[in-house]
Amino acid sequence: MKSRKFPIRFENFSLSVDGKSVLENITLSFVEGMNVLYGPRGSGKSSLLRSIVKLNTEIFNEISRSGSVYLFDQNVEDLDDIYVRKNALYLDTSFIDAMNQYTFDEFLKLALKRKISLENFSEKLDDLGILRMLIRGQKTPLSVFSPAEKISLLLFILEQKKPRVILMDCLLDHLDDENLEKIMDMFLKMKEERTFVISTRILQRFLYIADLLVILNNGRINYTGSPKDFVLRM
Repeated sequence: MKSRKFPIRFENFSLSVDGKSVLENITLSFVEGMNVLYGPRGSGKSSLLRSIVKLNTEIFNEISRSGSVYLFDQNVEDLDDIYVRKNALYLDTSFIDAMNQYTFDEFLKLALKRKISLENFSEKLDDLGILRMLIRGQKTPLSVFSPAEKISLLLFILEQKKPRVILMDCLLDHLDDENLEKIMDMFLKMKEERTFVISTRILQRFLYIADLLVILNNGRINYTGSPKDFVLRM
């Protein structure tokens, strides 16, 4: 298989935060398409995903790491931060909470760095269930949006920005089954053009969409492979 099929690779990667081991000797390749990263709370999922976009150094004071992380076959430490975060987008639940402080118009300007015309995107926004939420037009506060509606708005942003890699850190765990199904249908339509890594603490809800399943526990990989093979081993 060609290297382009592995847009993200970890080679013997270890990470310690404040002297405590968080990730230990991770060797892993995420594939193009849909990757599901499963692990309990504290397993190292967030640290693993943040390592791809070089965010751990912005959150923690004392970090020690060894090994390498590659994005599109280039060591992320050699890449400009702007390039990395333009091509790989990391989202967690704190992002959803932070959206509450903006209006619809303010958020689009912040996310897209430009003003857009609702008329040009009304059909798409309607399909995503966003248009009906704009009770005050573009001045509608995002605090009136549900988590599922905020994620739908993020999908609209993603379609405009077109990052090649989308990292979702337990962002979907709190959605009910109906809203999760709608969101996942949208993701599956987008995955042909992008690489998704969805981390979760609820494995059963995401097995069916995974091209690759990775199980992490206590900072170590317990399983990497197809969901089907994992189920057959159970």
